[in-house]
Amino acid sequence: MQRVKSKLDDLPSTKLIDFLRGKIQTLEKDKKEIVGVFGKTGAGKSFLINTILGETKLLPSGNQGACTSVMIQVEANMTDSDSKYIAEIEFMTEEEWKEDLWSIFRGRSYEDGNDQDQDDDDDDDDEDEKISALYGKDGRGATLEELMDRKHFREIPEFRLSVKKIFLCDTAEELSEKITCYTRSDIQSDTFKRQYWPLVKCITIKVPNSKDLLEHVVLVDLPGNGDCNKSRDEMWKLFVGNCSAVWIVSDIARATSEKESWEILDSTVSLFGPGGECRSISFICTKTDDIEENQKADARTCILRRNETTKKQVRDKFNKQKEIKKHFNEENDFLKVFTVSSKEYEKGNHLQQVETEIPKLQEFLRNLNDRRTKTSDYVSGAYGILSLIQGAKSSDKTDSKEEVCQVLEQRLKDEIKSIGRTMDEAYETFERCLSEGVRQSEASCEILMNKVIAPVSCKNKTL
Repeated sequence: MQRVKSKLDDLPSTKLIDFLRGKIQTLEKDKKEIVGVFGKTGAGKSFLINTILGETKLLPSGNQGACTSVMIQVEANMTDSDSKYIAEIEFMTEEEWKEDLWSIFRGRSYEDGNDQDQDDDDDDDDEDEKISALYGKDGRGATLEELMDRKHFREIPEFRLSVKKIFLCDTAEELSEKITCYTRSDIQSDTFKRQYWPLVKCITIKVPNSKDLLEHVVLVDLPGNGDCNKSRDEMWKLFVGNCSAVWIVSDIARATSEKESWEILDSTVSLFGPGGECRSISFICTKTDDIEENQKADARTCILRRNETTKKQVRDKFNKQKEIKKHFNEENDFLKVFTVSSKEYEKGNHLQQVETEIPKLQEFLRNLNDRRTKTSDYVSGAYGILSLIQGAKSSDKTDSKEEVCQVLEQRLKDEIKSIGRTMDEAYETFERCLSEGVRQSEASCEILMNKVIAPVSCKNKTL
């Protein structure tokens, strides 16, 4: 393919040559498999990702008052500094943040004169949290111009310059500490420490020594089901639409009853349905080790029994979601259900590691990461390009092509004229019917008005 590319580079530019060059460039790019990880706050997504990767302190997790507030991509470090933990933070532009603030102010102005329902109150809390996180007390009652003052962004010049902020660290723990203010909303902190997550579009974390699982795979930790900020929401939708697999993460105690998990699936299903990349959905029930005190005497049996019961309940509920199932092939293994315990995988108090099903998720990633599949895709793509070149060479008849092109152009012009005539006829019909309707309305209105203003029973019928 390199030899083909070099020969194409020597040829003059034509539509076909440019198309083939673009195809080869696309072929050379390592298209990664995207696994979207969804779940309600507190479901344990970050802890789960840490456990799967064997990096217990990579993504900030565990604080009851904090939650992941931005989209985080986790992939293998394939750079020259492949022994480092790297974080690349992509900010929205100043204009996008200004538009976001303006939207908040506009929403407040509208709500001041209108009654609100509970959902509106929740949205207000989210917006107030953004301003409080970034500005603290300075945000209270401040104008748009005051909030956009550059003094608030001195510590992050990358935001004003529209470039990525990059951290390189020797340990996962060090990286986690540095990125916390860019990833987490901490609503229970007693002291104010400026948090920059409201300005962040996306964070990419590159992990060393993880090629086994992530060389060709990206794990994307997606907070909730979208964001009111336009730029962040568009990026969120782009990732969802490109997901090869979707993981819905939920606490096992609320796997079937918690509506948020099913609402996330329902609200995103159209983005990864037919024509999308998605090939499987996995429903992951976490915290399987969290059992009642009176069950701890026979913890292993209780955990495994509940795991099997929950798996059946989740599958049954999924099978009842007719609207959701319409978007997918009727494959028996399209929906996979896992019951996992990150704590038990690390400590092994009651379960063996294999019983925590963390190894099953690791194997799932290895299968996506399979180099043989990538090789097959490359060969298939290369074969398509070579076949196209061969086909173009064998049908290189310039005169015939020009003649066919002229015929097609004439047919196209004729069809366009035909469409125009049809549209004119439809327009005239609509106009005629509407005009007649207006005349009938005027006449009936006059009759009704006369009946009201000058009823028949009145002797004097003058207006």
